[in-house]
Amino acid sequence: MTKKEIRDRVVATIGLQAETPLDESGLVDHWVYRGTLDLLSRTRCTARCVQLGVSAGVDTYALAAGILSLIDVDDGDMPRVRRDDETTRPGFTLIRSDLLQIHPAPSEDGKLQVWAVLRPAQMGSDTDDLSSEAFGAIPIEFQDAIELYALWWAADYGHEAQTQRGERYRVLYEGQDGRGGRLAEVRKLVNKRGTARPPWTRKVTRGRRQTHRLAWVD
Repeated sequence: MTKKEIRDRVVATIGLQAETPLDESGLVDHWVYRGTLDLLSRTRCTARCVQLGVSAGVDTYALAAGILSLIDVDDGDMPRVRRDDETTRPGFTLIRSDLLQIHPAPSEDGKLQVWAVLRPAQMGSDTDDLSSEAFGAIPIEFQDAIELYALWWAADYGHEAQTQRGERYRVLYEGQDGRGGRLAEVRKLVNKRGTARPPWTRKVTRGRRQTHRLAWVD
C-alpha cells in the first residue's frame, strides 16, 4: 500500500479530520511509521545481509542505529549463547539490543556477516509504498497489520474510550496478551518460510546409504 492509500483508509474508518485548519491526517503517517517499526521488530518479516567490521582481539561491538534486530551471525556457524554460558564453542550474545559480543574474539581484522532487520525510512511522498526497499520491503500480505496498528492508535486518539474501539483494534493487532492477533499470524508465516528445508537426495557409497542436502542456487 502507498502512503496515501493507507492514510486515506484510516482517516475514513475512524473519521479523522482531513481538511485545514484541523488536518489530523499527518498523525496517521506517524502511526503508520511506528507500526512499520513495530511489525519489523516483532516479526522479523524482512531480513537483509549486513557486513560488520571486526577487529583482532575485540569481542564487543555496538550495532549501528540502522539495525533494529539481529537474527543470525555467520550463517548459523556462530549460534546465540547466553551471557552465563561458559562454553568455549563459537557463538554470539546480545548484551543489549544494540550491543553484540562475539565468542571468541576475532584473531584478525575482517568482516562478519550477519542477518538483520534494518530500520526503514519514513514514507514522505504520497506515492511511497511499504513494499519498497527503502520503506521496509514489507510483503503485501503483511501490510494489513500496519493498518491495524494505525487504526488502534487513531481510535484511541479519536476519544473513543467509551466504545473501546481502540482496544478492539489492539487485540486484532497483537492479541489480548500481546502475543496473539495478526502479529502471531505473521510470525507463524515467517517462521514457516524460514524453516523450509531444501530437497534431499540419496546416493549409495561403499554399501552405506548417505544423505546429501542440495544447496539453493540464487
